[in-house]
Amino acid sequence: MRILLAPNAMKGSLSASQFAYAMEEGLLMANKEFECIKHPLADGGDGTAEVLVEALNGEFIAVEVSDPLGRKFSSRFGWIPATKTAVIEMADASGLRLLALSELNPMIASSYGTGELMLEAVKMGATKIILGIGGSATVEGGIGMLMSLGFDLTDIDGNEISEGGMGLSQLAHVSSNNVPKSILNCEIIIASDVTNPLLGEKGAVNVYGAQKGATPEMMPKLEVGLQNYVKVLEEITKKELVNIVGGGAAGGISIPLLALLNARTVNGSDLIFDLLGILEDLKKCDLVITGEGCIDLQTCYGKGPAAIAQEARKLGIPVIAIGGKVKSEASYLFDGIFSISNGPTTLEDAMENAFELTKQVSCQIGKVISFSTHK
Repeated sequence: MRILLAPNAMKGSLSASQFAYAMEEGLLMANKEFECIKHPLADGGDGTAEVLVEALNGEFIAVEVSDPLGRKFSSRFGWIPATKTAVIEMADASGLRLLALSELNPMIASSYGTGELMLEAVKMGATKIILGIGGSATVEGGIGMLMSLGFDLTDIDGNEISEGGMGLSQLAHVSSNNVPKSILNCEIIIASDVTNPLLGEKGAVNVYGAQKGATPEMMPKLEVGLQNYVKVLEEITKKELVNIVGGGAAGGISIPLLALLNARTVNGSDLIFDLLGILEDLKKCDLVITGEGCIDLQTCYGKGPAAIAQEARKLGIPVIAIGGKVKSEASYLFDGIFSISNGPTTLEDAMENAFELTKQVSCQIGKVISFSTHK
């Protein structure tokens, strides 16, 4: 039996690659005749750079940048020299994981560091940037990123606007006179699994604001700010931006990229499938095993496990999912869902032992498969 192993990362525990290796070890413990094809997944969020760098013979470049609060620290981006492509995760410079809960504040959190990574990439000679925008701590429409790239963002009196969400309502003018041509000419591919619009009930503020630290008092200010921000950009560029699908991802950072730079958006999972040839290998397999840290309702909306399950279903190939935590609300996507937890345990213990627990549950799955196929 040929089995495609295609998990997302298990955040905080296993990279997508480690997850796939744990699955393989467990399956081969059950039956050494299984043929496992490993294709770690990503969808534009955490782990995207790692998956692409490993699969495409790249490397990571260390860079000192600003975190969402302006503190300098060592970050990185992926570099694929064969195609002069940089793979940047917004979360590595402007992410939630870089801040303590007490520090979350979208009125001041900035995407400046993401722009710094982009600048370093073009200095290395990048002609293409793949930008994964999952996991951001910001709701500022990419204001900080634009500033670090050299754009002049000013208010009605010609003064530079504030960074963070505070600057959204202040914006009146945008100038690209000081932006390097290397950035203006660089192809930027925005990878995301989010379809929310910029504004409204399902927009950047109402859906994602609270998890980024927005208080009830901040929410209407951020919404009004984004309304002003997109209006100004539409007036300058003569482009219709407010209803762009996915415009609400990462606090609206795709809006200025699409408006002012050579950018386009893609579904993160589709990008990974295309670059790594996953769908061609899928056609050769009898079973798919996927997974991620938490399999729940969010999994259903464009995440890697859902995307591979949908493709497998078209071909009549069964799909099993493994997660650290699983909820029945996602069960319709898969032919079986298994948790790595084998009894009462703490979250810390489960995360620390995720590789071994994944191997054990994969072994049990392998034994059931072997029994059913030789019955």
